[in-house]
Amino acid sequence: MRRIDLETIKSLSLKWKLLIPFLFFAFVGTTSLTIIGLASQQRLIIEEEKKSLLRYHDRFLRELDQKGTLAMSLATMIAENPQVQSLFAQRDRQGLIDLLMPTYVQLKMYFNIEQFHFHLPGAISFLRLHYLERFGDDMSLYRKTIMDAARKGRPVAGLELGATGFGIRAVAPIFFSLQVVGTVEIGHSFDSAFLEELHERWGIDLALYGIRDEGVYKPMARAGRPFEDFAIEEFVAKPEMETPILFVAPAKYTYRSLLFAPVRDYSGDPVAILEINLDRSEIQGKLLSTRNLMILVGATGIALSFLLTYLVILSFIKPISTLVTEAHEIAQEKREIHLEQGPRDEIGLLTEALNLMLDALKEKRMAIEEHAKNLEKKVRERTADLVTSEEKYRTLVENVPLIVYRVLDDGTTEFVNSYLTECLGYTIEEAVRDKKFWVEKICGEPVRDDREICIGSFYSGEECRVERTVRDKKGKPLIFMDHAIPARASNGKVKWVDGIMIDITELKQLQERALRTEEIRILGGISAHVAHEIRNPLIAAGGFARRLKDALPESDPRKKQAEIIVKEVARIEDFLKVLFSSISPFELVLTDVDLNRLLAKQVAGMEEVLKTKRVEVVLDLMPALPLIQADEERLNQAFENLIKHAAVSTPSGEKLIIVSSHSNDRAVIRLRHKVQRLSEDDLDKFFFPHIEEAREWTIVDLPLSRIVIHRHGGKVDLSLEGENNLVLKIELPDKPLGKGID
Repeated sequence: MRRIDLETIKSLSLKWKLLIPFLFFAFVGTTSLTIIGLASQQRLIIEEEKKSLLRYHDRFLRELDQKGTLAMSLATMIAENPQVQSLFAQRDRQGLIDLLMPTYVQLKMYFNIEQFHFHLPGAISFLRLHYLERFGDDMSLYRKTIMDAARKGRPVAGLELGATGFGIRAVAPIFFSLQVVGTVEIGHSFDSAFLEELHERWGIDLALYGIRDEGVYKPMARAGRPFEDFAIEEFVAKPEMETPILFVAPAKYTYRSLLFAPVRDYSGDPVAILEINLDRSEIQGKLLSTRNLMILVGATGIALSFLLTYLVILSFIKPISTLVTEAHEIAQEKREIHLEQGPRDEIGLLTEALNLMLDALKEKRMAIEEHAKNLEKKVRERTADLVTSEEKYRTLVENVPLIVYRVLDDGTTEFVNSYLTECLGYTIEEAVRDKKFWVEKICGEPVRDDREICIGSFYSGEECRVERTVRDKKGKPLIFMDHAIPARASNGKVKWVDGIMIDITELKQLQERALRTEEIRILGGISAHVAHEIRNPLIAAGGFARRLKDALPESDPRKKQAEIIVKEVARIEDFLKVLFSSISPFELVLTDVDLNRLLAKQVAGMEEVLKTKRVEVVLDLMPALPLIQADEERLNQAFENLIKHAAVSTPSGEKLIIVSSHSNDRAVIRLRHKVQRLSEDDLDKFFFPHIEEAREWTIVDLPLSRIVIHRHGGKVDLSLEGENNLVLKIELPDKPLGKGID
């Protein structure tokens, strides 16, 4: 009976011999429960932390609203004070200072009020109780609250940037005799003092970051810990986010919970990024203790399971080892007789399979010996096919109008076709022997010691298309579309990059000319429509105004008013002349034009005016400047207007510098001179039709000048250098396409 039981046990399948101990100890279940419990606990804690961050953010927004409401109430109360209304209507600054300075001191002391400001209509500063020395500045361009309060006739409030920085500002209109005579502003500070107040009340760390450009931030204020040594750009890519961004235990800051949210001003634009920073070191410590305990318990159970499983497997290892030894003998062709058949379990079935494999190997060995006899012939045939394919590939690559290349990860140019020489002038030897060639000449970047190559595919490992500007051997810029395809090694590292580069220089130039053509066409259409709509009623208004002026006697006080109407109508008529000259169609008559001679002639023609204004003209003209194909009459008209405007805009005693040069088949003219004051908005509207006042010429046709240059295929760039140095750069091609841009 015992022998039968032993044979039965030995005949059991190997699956059950190994599976029973694993099921008995159930270490998989223990491990899974440990991991699930820990993960579930951590997930619940993280959700609670996120809710806490959002609650603090809501409280911050309510705090802004409450500050704005308080400021609006104070501003309204001051605006409705009859004594304030009377003094402000009389524009009595000293009276307002004597009356309200004690009030401002008390508001600053008890309510943390920083701004107390009166404005005249049009958002002109009248009195800053917080900055008595500064008044009279125009704030209409950047203080929307002042304009809205005066226009709507009711108080408004919100976060806004002023002359003294950001503030939670409220503006209320001041009425006198049922008329709005101005506005008064009450503002809370929006800086470190504001955050310190919240820090003391809530016990959390807060910070504000100003938005410079898209994706660039500057620290503004902080309450609590010093600024962390991290870049906010890693957390907030763009300020135009709709909802707050939450981070619980981010990388490198596992003991902090962070919230980043935009702070919007009165106009609804994001002007700052709010950071709420919570300390979670206590929660992290508890999580760590719980995790360590659960890991210890789970590890103990797993260790016991493995120990017992190992003891069980030992009883089966010996026959398996014997089979492995015999299998090695079969593999080394040291065994040709069948293995001894054992019990009818999985091991016995494996022994039978090995015997079958032994028979099959004998048959395969015979087949291999037969195949080896024909292998050499097949290798020669395949080698010949590969040589033929390589020759076809090289012929194709060398004759396509593309730069085909292969660059290794150390910067070496392993292969490049001869189109490189035809297109850029560099020889293949120059590209292959210099490891820095592709980075410096093609990518156009200096090579540092810690970096030898800058092809994006080596870092991303992804196929990419990049538009890059490459200068040929003579320095001429060409535009290419670079399509790079990385090749990976078995370990996943990029070994080299194959790619092709297509010359799209001419295509980009055509696109640029097409855009300028469409711009001129649209602006011309709009200008024509506006000019025609204005001209008819203007003629009627001018005629009636002149008849009214002539009909009134000299003693009538209304005659002066009629003369003002006639004068202003005449100014608008002059403006329409400029506008009509800009939109009138014209054709170009192309001839050879010497730009140096043209510029010198224009300067000579304005000699009297230049002497009168004491403006010195410095001509720095390139010798032997190549002639260009252009309409000389139109260019004379364009440069006359540009030089005329530059001369009258230059302050007395300053220099007007005119420089000519030539680069890349284009003539370049630069006009540089000082100006009294020119804002960014003035630069944007420089070539808009306008009328110059109090100057030698009241009508300066700058729009027509720009259109003439564009019609020749050229372009005009305007910039400021240093302190009020205006630079006008004009580029004209040697030969415009066709008859110019329509």
